[in-house]
Amino acid sequence: MVGAAVTACSQTFDWRSVGLPGTQLVTDLPCRPSRFQRDVTVAGASLKLFMLSCEAGGVTYGVATAEVGDPARVDGVLHALHDGAVAAIRSTDPSPGALNLHGVTPFSGNSSAHLHGQRPDGQPIEEAVRVFARGTRVFQASAVGAALPDAALRPFEDGLRFDLEKGVPDPT
Repeated sequence: MVGAAVTACSQTFDWRSVGLPGTQLVTDLPCRPSRFQRDVTVAGASLKLFMLSCEAGGVTYGVATAEVGDPARVDGVLHALHDGAVAAIRSTDPSPGALNLHGVTPFSGNSSAHLHGQRPDGQPIEEAVRVFARGTRVFQASAVGAALPDAALRPFEDGLRFDLEKGVPDPT
């Protein structure tokens, strides 16, 4: 009986490395992700956003990417992605921190933040969000939940990396 309880607990987070199609970005996710694609406008730029997303242990994980195309627009898009995350949860601590991720292109909008806010129903919510770019491709990685314990957040954040040895696959 004890073995069954341990097995059930360990199945909450089934961590696996997942490559983001069409990019060199690899992330660790605790669940099999769904794939989404949609057209969005961010900071005046029309983008085709591709996202991997899944939920485990009360936390929703997402990694999104879009090609901006124009290096002069990348910083604006990065700042807008961060500001959008802040606004979505009505965060009380909107200031981004530095991002240290090997392989990113240095833009002032690259950032990492742990936000605290509230859902539309007033319940508290946390979001860990990283926005960054490699060349003119922008990325946003986030984990959102009522609480973000280390067991749910640390493997996700630590598992975010670029496989610089891998060529960029064809996104089709």
